[in-house]
Amino acid sequence: MLDNYLFLKNVFLKKESSHLLTRIDTIVFDIDGVLVNVDSSYYQTIKDTVKFYFENILKMPLPAELAEKEVILKFKMIGGFNDDWELCAALILFYLWKMKEYRIPLTVDLLSKPPLISNFIEEHLADGGGLPTMVRWLKDRATHPEEIFSIWNQEQIFQIAKEFYAGEQYCYDFYHFHPDYIKKAEGNIARETTLFEPELVNFIKKYHIGIFTGRSGPETAYVLKKIGWLNWLLPESIITFDHNIKKPSFSGLEILSDRFQSETGLYIGDTMDDFLTVQNINKKFQVTKYLSAIITGQNLREKREKEGVFLPKGVDLLGENVNEVVRLLADIYDGREYITQ
Repeated sequence: MLDNYLFLKNVFLKKESSHLLTRIDTIVFDIDGVLVNVDSSYYQTIKDTVKFYFENILKMPLPAELAEKEVILKFKMIGGFNDDWELCAALILFYLWKMKEYRIPLTVDLLSKPPLISNFIEEHLADGGGLPTMVRWLKDRATHPEEIFSIWNQEQIFQIAKEFYAGEQYCYDFYHFHPDYIKKAEGNIARETTLFEPELVNFIKKYHIGIFTGRSGPETAYVLKKIGWLNWLLPESIITFDHNIKKPSFSGLEILSDRFQSETGLYIGDTMDDFLTVQNINKKFQVTKYLSAIITGQNLREKREKEGVFLPKGVDLLGENVNEVVRLLADIYDGREYITQ
């Protein structure tokens, strides 16, 4: 597997893609896990929402952590769960099904007793499809689906997650409603930290720059303002959830290619849906319209997991953080790095 890759500047580079790096005219960035660290914002929101729903909506004490980082990553690596609100709902749905199907009366036993959620994901969700696929599977196969879906309220879960994330400060600006459940001035969004190093901005401006994210427009504007990009990025170069395009649909990349009149682009993301988005646009055009870059993050376990998933699938570039990928591009662009296969 690694024989197909060069390892330059701490970045895995697929040998057969290396000659295309000098042809890139467009870089498109995902946001979460690429431009900002969301471990303490979106990931924390998933944990908060699952706990709150069981304890405050269903009145079931929840002594165990049901939304561990490893489980969240497992969902992200199969595709179909790029939307974190849907991931919240999927976690809650799984554990409600497990309680009802296997007659587990106490939430304290939800983690230890089979089936494990990792096994469920691998056996029934590995082909993608996300939350709708999971809902259909459970409705078709659960012994008493009415017992599950009578206490699983998807829209309520979405609202609770949004309130945890935005807080009272931004909830109305982002989602056009005031919080009903979570009365906290500051949401988890305040915990996000910037990943992209400002000194690299001048270099990337040599390319057409786009954003393709599952965030809403207001959420995206908040982040771009936070990292200092909002004042120079063209509005038409930003594709968000509000465009009704859901990854792994490649429509967002296609729109940006058309707007930039791009020949070869690079899409930098961190999940399976990001990788599949590139695969899908290249499959449609039967040429390499975009190279794929995946960011692993610095957590050793997460790095190894993503290396084990994406390198066998043929990702074009894989690095610990976005800055390493961009620095490699800069060195090649300026002739400081010569690629020999």
